[in-house]
Amino acid sequence: MQFFLLGMISMGSLVVALLFLRFWRTSGDRLFLFFAAAFAMEAVNRALFAYGGAQDEDTLFYFVARLLAYGLILFAVVDKNLRQKRLRGEAPSRRG
Repeated sequence: MQFFLLGMISMGSLVVALLFLRFWRTSGDRLFLFFAAAFAMEAVNRALFAYGGAQDEDTLFYFVARLLAYGLILFAVVDKNLRQKRLRGEAPSRRG
């Protein structure tokens, strides 16, 4: 049952990655490209975890792969917000 669920999560992540890739092709917005890459990384991570026998999810490889995927999503959101400020001609605020 665990392998079935991991396969479903992997497949769902891959479908979401393909949807974001389609949105990127139609809009040209880098945010969608970064989201597609993050979800593709998550799909591969879950598939490798299931293929490896799903013994220990706390190993360094799976943790770093998830950390990179979520970091890519965070980077995409910050990049999108900073790019919008630059396009409007606003200087980034410096709070201290």
